[in-house]
Amino acid sequence: MTVLAAVQAIYAYNQSATARLLDTAEALTQDQFEAVVVEGQRSIRDTLIHLCATQRIHLAWWDGSMSGEDSFARHVVPSTLPTLHNVRAFWQPVAESTEQFLASLTSDDDLQRICTRRTRIDATVREVVLWHSMLHVANHGTQHRSEVALMLTALGHSPGDLELL
Repeated sequence: MTVLAAVQAIYAYNQSATARLLDTAEALTQDQFEAVVVEGQRSIRDTLIHLCATQRIHLAWWDGSMSGEDSFARHVVPSTLPTLHNVRAFWQPVAESTEQFLASLTSDDDLQRICTRRTRIDATVREVVLWHSMLHVANHGTQHRSEVALMLTALGHSPGDLELL
């Protein structure tokens, strides 16, 4: 298996796991969707928005549609996406653009590209190999999907197994 095939498989999994969480969240009331279910964590809504926004930020950097500086400066205020319907509508173009970007990659060499940006805090130059950044974002999504799954389960709506296999 190539690195490209592995990255594509991880993102296909991410897409299906995120879809399952969004489908499971349909059973929630609006109050449950917005509530802090686990002390010290974001609400289900805010966690899903963070997961989606993070992928959107990185994707615009990876595909060159925005500079790293501009992309990382974008923020989503959760109150602008109050309902599950709004979150789904935000996620859909991110998922579609991710699929298009993945389809544009044709070999492992494409994943070796260096992505560069300056940080907002101190303007330090950050350079990262594309496939490292892609795996980082995939892993980030797994963390937050597990948090959402825990919260859904605590509310009586387990999404079931979210394993890769």
